[in-house]
Amino acid sequence: MVGATMTLPGLGSSALADTLEASAAQRVATGKPVLFTADQDALVAELADVIIPTTKTPGAKAAKVNEIIDVVLKDCYKQPDQQRFIDGLTQVQKMSQDAYGKSYTQLDNTQKIDIMKKLEAEAKQQRAEMARKVEGQQDVQIPQAKRNATPFFVMLKDLTLMGYFTSEIGATQALEYVAIPGRYDGCVPLKPGQKAWAI
Repeated sequence: MVGATMTLPGLGSSALADTLEASAAQRVATGKPVLFTADQDALVAELADVIIPTTKTPGAKAAKVNEIIDVVLKDCYKQPDQQRFIDGLTQVQKMSQDAYGKSYTQLDNTQKIDIMKKLEAEAKQQRAEMARKVEGQQDVQIPQAKRNATPFFVMLKDLTLMGYFTSEIGATQALEYVAIPGRYDGCVPLKPGQKAWAI
């Protein structure tokens, strides 16, 4: 989780790093999420694992990305953004119930992917609506609070990727990793099939 602090903007202050470490330590000590409920935490783990499943390398669930998302959302996001994410989780459960009559965590992999595709399509539509212009102005039918709001799916995907590739599993197994690199080479050609370098 400490690695995640390096990838977020404006996290140079040691106070925020201390806050993140305190929240991570609290989560480890109690075994409970710091922002989510237990059900929401399990749902985030499932959603993240659909975005980065286990293949030749462990997936998002193995990297405990849900724990990173929980801590980062609590300490780095404003309350309206936290609420939008939690509302998105509620929407996922509703979509799952409406389509299949069960919770998202109980769906098979094909059904989970189907819900994820619907979320992605909805996010694209929201972005398109936000980008519409009416005579050089944004559409006045879109409430001011939603004009620059990041859709839930985009937040989920961004947080999943950040959490995974800053985790030990993501950095050392999904990417090429050198614990103590030698000299700096600004441009190194990759061989076919070679992994990208962890930074």
